[in-house]
Amino acid sequence: MLEYLLLGLQIVFEPLHLFMILLGVVIGIMFGMVPGLSGVTAVSLLIPFTYAMDPISGFLVMVGIYAASVYGGGISAILFNTPGDAPAAVTTLDGYPLTQKGEAFRALGMAAFASLVGGLFSAVVLTLLAPQAAKVALSFGAPEYFALGMLALFVVASIDSENQIKAFISVLIGLFIATIGLDTVSGVSRYTFNISFLQAGVDFIPVIIGLFAVSEVLSRFHQRYFNVKYDFTETNQKRFALPEKRDISKVKWTLARSSVLGTIIGILPGAGATIASFLGYGSALRASKDKQSFGKGNIEGVAAPEAANNAAVGGALIPLLTLGIPGGAVTAVILSAFLIHGLRPGPLLFQYNPDIAYSIFIGLFLANIFMAILVLLSIRYIIRILNVRYEYLGVLILILSVVGTFAINNRLGDVWIMFVCGVVGFFLKKYKFSLASIILGLVLGDIIENGLRQGLMMTGGNFFAFFTRPVSGTILVLTILVLFAPVLKKILENRVLGSQQNISKDT
Repeated sequence: MLEYLLLGLQIVFEPLHLFMILLGVVIGIMFGMVPGLSGVTAVSLLIPFTYAMDPISGFLVMVGIYAASVYGGGISAILFNTPGDAPAAVTTLDGYPLTQKGEAFRALGMAAFASLVGGLFSAVVLTLLAPQAAKVALSFGAPEYFALGMLALFVVASIDSENQIKAFISVLIGLFIATIGLDTVSGVSRYTFNISFLQAGVDFIPVIIGLFAVSEVLSRFHQRYFNVKYDFTETNQKRFALPEKRDISKVKWTLARSSVLGTIIGILPGAGATIASFLGYGSALRASKDKQSFGKGNIEGVAAPEAANNAAVGGALIPLLTLGIPGGAVTAVILSAFLIHGLRPGPLLFQYNPDIAYSIFIGLFLANIFMAILVLLSIRYIIRILNVRYEYLGVLILILSVVGTFAINNRLGDVWIMFVCGVVGFFLKKYKFSLASIILGLVLGDIIENGLRQGLMMTGGNFFAFFTRPVSGTILVLTILVLFAPVLKKILENRVLGSQQNISKDT
């Protein structure tokens, strides 16, 4: 293995290949920042150009795009409450409040640092444990995916601790949206109201852009909240936006936990960076001693999802390279690039084309490093966008939202969905409902429904058989504990308080 790593280093450090990684990182950040124009769009547009490239150059630029686009979505999420893609939706919860406090520089710096840590950790796992980790992922069947979806679903109880009822209502709205379209088993139309473009279901991106970007613009225009001046005096004195030592010390365990969690979730085909973000955020909130500050500008609330969703990138490449199974939309496009070049990911790739496999490993390391350096050096210029008058910024955001939404499937119906979700999101925000919880329900809807139905087919309709399978049973038990943990904690606190009162009476 060492000789293959040295071979990969030798190949990747050729000037052309280094340039390809850097080019991919720049493209990924730009596409990630624009709502709707995510890494999937960028990699898809690149496919025709790979015909003229050698395979290694093509794959390195794709890896650069994939790694950087996940962070790019966090930039617009922090600055404008407009996540570029689904994984960045969680970053808005604490990233945007930090911007409103005039701490956008701090939030963007921490997001870049957390992305670097999560990305490098998953790259190490990808390099050292790819074949073994992929075998574990293969043990996941329908019951395991159902259990994983339920676990992620109940993390929503942690995300909005102040109003859990509204949080659960929000996630139910998301689950309802996920049912719209043709039923994959029976072929029956569900909640389409004879509208033709709803037959294909509702895509994530129009909903995300509508709920976050459009609703934010409507809220700003409604409140005439146009000109907010930010003090960049401290920013101008800094050339490199590395987070301060106190912030790094505060989030070190959060970064470690989210990196491990994100890598594991990324390995599971179909789970992806979005679920990793929610679980990373939820685990950080549960472990924190300052739960009340989450959602109001807690720096851990930025570090946790960004480390988790970037760690999921390396995790998603594991089943692709070792088994030929794409873990998500971007890896599915990368798989098509392999096939275009006459290559088939899997065990034989490591046997006959180790130069390509290990070049991708090294390329992922460098892509994360290049991304962090570029972003940390340019943050002080990026945040100056905030001082553009919001009349112009708001209109620009709406235009980019329409273009990005239409570009996904070239359907005008997606644009209508975006605007409807924007209006609905405006009122939901007004009455303090959780927009992030809606996205969680939408993302998990298909996973939970398909996992339950297929699992029941496997077990002959016996749901309790889910508990007899080691992996799904463990996850379901953990889900039950997560659900009832607050109740149990309150009971124990009342008992301790009662015993202390009895002791004081006796004395």
